[in-house]
Amino acid sequence: MIHAEGPLLSVDVDSQETTEAEVDDVLASYVGGRGVGTKLAHDRIPFDADPFGPDNSLVFAVGPLQTSMMSYTGRISCTGLSPLTDGLLSSNAGGFISRPFYDTGYAAVEVTGESDELVGLVVTDEGVSFEPVPELESATVSETNEYIESEHGLDESHTAVVGPAGENGVRFAAIITSGSRAFGRGGLGAALGAKNVKYLAFDGDSRPDVEGLDDELVREIHTEASESGSPMKDAGTVSVSDYANAVGALPTRYFEELSYDELDEIGSAAVIEHKYKKGTCSSCAFACKLPTRDEESGIETEGPEYETMMSFGSNAAVDDFVAIMKSNELCDEYGLDTISCGDAVAAYLAAEDEFGNAELVHELIEKIAHREGVGDT
Repeated sequence: MIHAEGPLLSVDVDSQETTEAEVDDVLASYVGGRGVGTKLAHDRIPFDADPFGPDNSLVFAVGPLQTSMMSYTGRISCTGLSPLTDGLLSSNAGGFISRPFYDTGYAAVEVTGESDELVGLVVTDEGVSFEPVPELESATVSETNEYIESEHGLDESHTAVVGPAGENGVRFAAIITSGSRAFGRGGLGAALGAKNVKYLAFDGDSRPDVEGLDDELVREIHTEASESGSPMKDAGTVSVSDYANAVGALPTRYFEELSYDELDEIGSAAVIEHKYKKGTCSSCAFACKLPTRDEESGIETEGPEYETMMSFGSNAAVDDFVAIMKSNELCDEYGLDTISCGDAVAAYLAAEDEFGNAELVHELIEKIAHREGVGDT
């Protein structure tokens, strides 16, 4: 089986020591970053470990296609114990970080232990730098990326960042990469935040060679991706919203209903109206991402995708697309999973009879990220 090459790098942020281990048997037996990360995490994390404790590990891993130019391959997995479920969880992110990660020469990178101070980790093919960053306490994702670029010359395509939500232990905190892409599900941002790690940055020039790739097939898939007429190229995953609404599968008013009368205000048409350029992931010609901008308010974000449109839109009965864009951007800045956060907010709106109150939605996102008032219940 074609598989990734390279050792496992284990980074202990408590002792600030690193070790390498050969994991060829795992790479040859388990498919892709998710399979490799799940196997390594299963074998290396104690069964009774606390997701917030030093024995939990987060394993970042990629598959073998990072050496190719094939579309759809700009993905990376992060696996560990979930603070939200207490179970083993693998969360997957797109964007551009997968290639810089593999440029380090490692097939997988494990972060374990717990630092006494807030640190950033810079992982390269020459080693790991442990950097105290107390000045970044409570910094947003964009503020952290600006710091990394100014200090190391590495832009957001090289970074995985914990926002205030992860530092504050919100159980559905995300790890944000490429500025707006997320290891979203399961709260791994809180697990990394509990280790007092603010960010990881990856760089190098040691991408391993992987043998056995069919170059002609790679070109065919890339060409097909480029020429595809999929509606996702216009509206991303929101393109399924009309169908979901028609068949009664669009959660609405905190799951009380399954279709939303105001979908036209927040669905595909609204996305297309606000999308101002193409967006994609590393080496992908499909280009289904959604850079959006509202000229009047100045709000600019990426998305929302279907799940965000649902959780902060129909499920909260918010029919203002720009308000949903702002919810999306706040979650990206604070490091929150938009699905869990939006549905938690929708539950509160249902309890308080406040459906449709977009201003309250934004206030609640802030409170959740900082665990203030009702945001800490």
